[in-house]
Amino acid sequence: MMEPRGVRIKRMRRKRRKQMAKAAASSFALSSSIVVGAHFISPTYAQFNSTDEANSTIEACFIFPRTIEQDYVIKSEDVFKKLDEEIQQALSLKSSISEIDADAKLKNVKPYPNGHTNPSEPASDSSASIKGLTATRSSLESHINSLQNNISTAKQDLNAISSLSSQLSASIQQLENYNNALETAVTKSKTHTEEITTLLDTINGFKDQAITECTYEETYFEEQITKMESYSKDAETLITQAKEEQTASLEKIKSYNDKLNQLRNMESNIQDEISKFESSIDHLNSRISDIDAQIQKLEKEQQEAEQKKKAEKEAADKKKKENKPPEEQPATPPTNDKPNEVETKPADEPEVEQPTEEQSQEEQPQEEQNSTSESDSETPQQNESPSENAETTSEEAK
Repeated sequence: MMEPRGVRIKRMRRKRRKQMAKAAASSFALSSSIVVGAHFISPTYAQFNSTDEANSTIEACFIFPRTIEQDYVIKSEDVFKKLDEEIQQALSLKSSISEIDADAKLKNVKPYPNGHTNPSEPASDSSASIKGLTATRSSLESHINSLQNNISTAKQDLNAISSLSSQLSASIQQLENYNNALETAVTKSKTHTEEITTLLDTINGFKDQAITECTYEETYFEEQITKMESYSKDAETLITQAKEEQTASLEKIKSYNDKLNQLRNMESNIQDEISKFESSIDHLNSRISDIDAQIQKLEKEQQEAEQKKKAEKEAADKKKKENKPPEEQPATPPTNDKPNEVETKPADEPEVEQPTEEQSQEEQPQEEQNSTSESDSETPQQNESPSENAETTSEEAK
C-alpha cells in the first residue's frame, strides 16, 4: 500500500534535518581548521581580523552536489533499471507463446451430427429369390463401405481436434505463466516507483533552501530533477505496458478455453457418430449373414428340386420304354452267357456235307425226278418217328 504523501514528507523532513546537522558539523570542523590555520600562517592577519569576524565570513552548506547525484539521481536510475529489467524479463516470455488460429485449423472439420449422418438402410427383398437376395446383399455391402468411409473421415477429424486441443492447452499454460510473471513484475514495480517518488519529493523539498543557503544555480536542480522524473515516467510507461499485456493474456486465455470447450463438445459428438456407424455396420453384417443363410437354403432347395425332377424324368422314360409293344422295342443282340462253351450237334444226327455249286446243278434234275417218290415216302416216315422230329426242333431252338 502506498504511503500517504503527508506522512512521507514529514519523514523526509526529519531525514533532511539529520543531514543538515551532519553537514553543519562538517562545515564547522572545516571552518575551525581554516581559522586555526590562519592564526599559524599569518599572525599579523590574525591579529588584524578577530576569530568572530572570520567565522562570520564562512558559510556552511547542508547539502553538496556529490550527495545529490549519488543519493538521489544515481539511486533513482538504479531503481528504474531494476524495475525495467524485471518487467522486460516478464514481457520476453510472450515470444515463446504460439498464436493459434483455431478456426482456420478446423475449416476442414465438418460439424457433427449434421455433417456425417447415418445413411438410409437398404430395404429387404420381399421376393426372397436368390437373385433378389444377392442384389440386396450387394446394396448392404455398398452401404457398409459408405459407413466405413464416414468412420475413416470421423477419425481423421478426431485426430485434428485432438492435436488442436493439445496445442490450445499448451498455449493456455504458457499464457498463464506469462500472466503470472507480469503480475509479479507489476507488483514489484509499485515498490520501485514509490522509491523514486520518495527521492523526488525529498529533493524538491530542500531545493529552495539549498539554492538559498548553498548558492546553487536553479538550473542545476532542474537538470537533476528532470532526470529523476524521466525515470519515474519511464517506469510508469513500463508498468502500463505490463498491465495491458496482462489484460490481453487474460482475454486470450478465456478465448482459448472457450475454443477448447467447443472442441471437447465436437469430439464427444464425433465419438457418438462413430458408435452409431459401427452399430449400423454390425447390424448390416448381421443382415448379410441372414441373407447368406437364406441364399444357401434356397440353393439347396433348388438343387434338391432339380435332382428330384431329373429322377422323375428318368423313371417316366423307363416306364414309357417298358410299356412299348414288342415289335416297337429295339432289338437287342443275344447275349452269350457262356462264351467259352462250344455248341455241338447231337450225336445221332450225322453231319451233312454241303454240295458244291456244280454238284447242285447236276443233281437238281435227279432231285426233281425223285421228289414225288420222296414225298410219298416222307409222310409215313414222319408218323413213324415223332421223337426224332421233336429232337430236331429242340436242337433248332438251341
